[in-house]
Amino acid sequence: MSSSDFMDTPETEEEGRKRNEDFNRAHAEGKVSDRDFAHAYIQGALARWQLAAWKAAGGPEIVPDNFMEGRPPIESVGIPDIDEALPLSCKPQHVFLSTLAYLMREKDNALEIASNRAEKCDKAAALLREAAELLKGADNEPLAHMVDALAPWAERGKYGRVFPVNMSGNYLQATQSTDALTASLAGKRGKATRQAAVIKALVALFPQEPGFWEGGGYSLAARLATLCVGHKVTAQAVNSVVKQAQRTAPAPKPEPVQATKERDTGDYLVRLFSKPKQ
Repeated sequence: MSSSDFMDTPETEEEGRKRNEDFNRAHAEGKVSDRDFAHAYIQGALARWQLAAWKAAGGPEIVPDNFMEGRPPIESVGIPDIDEALPLSCKPQHVFLSTLAYLMREKDNALEIASNRAEKCDKAAALLREAAELLKGADNEPLAHMVDALAPWAERGKYGRVFPVNMSGNYLQATQSTDALTASLAGKRGKATRQAAVIKALVALFPQEPGFWEGGGYSLAARLATLCVGHKVTAQAVNSVVKQAQRTAPAPKPEPVQATKERDTGDYLVRLFSKPKQ
């Protein structure tokens, strides 16, 4: 990462103020949707947070990977419902905001997109595993491990395009441009809807405690879901999804002694939504 990532479009304070006024006016006039308005404010808050960290680090030309460590959390975005939720989330603020931003930009037909890819991706994964077994039987285990490492990413391909990076031991490191992650949260019974999947994604960002939900959590999550899907979501709809999830949730597994640190926010989002095997 270089410093140019933070300085692509420098503007004066007056230019920034004018741009914000024009954007706010367009939203007030109904020319910008609530979803796009909130998404822009989140992206702005995340960008300012990263820029402040870069400046605090001395504005290095080559930005170190750990330049965000120890930075104060993002306290507000400027959208009342989001600012109310920020201190209540059980996730780091930047992860919470990045998740909301993703949900706001994901296409409304994300479930259909993933469904159309699923058969091919799952078949590809099965063939890769079959090929790996054949290679093991042919005394080619190193090659078999490489082929087998592709299989989980082939499965994940239904959620967006995968870009391999390198092999690390028996694991393939890759990045992914996701566009249909909520499909991993679609219900198995009845008609799957993106609204229910979005609610499940939001629920995972808050404490799983009855006191939180009964004390206003259903209403808060409904308001956030409304921002994400672009139409009214009721507290009753959130209540229904939460209760259904509680009835069907598997028994909790013990936490590992030492948790694995997520490589970045994008990696965390993939884990949050799809829980891939690696």
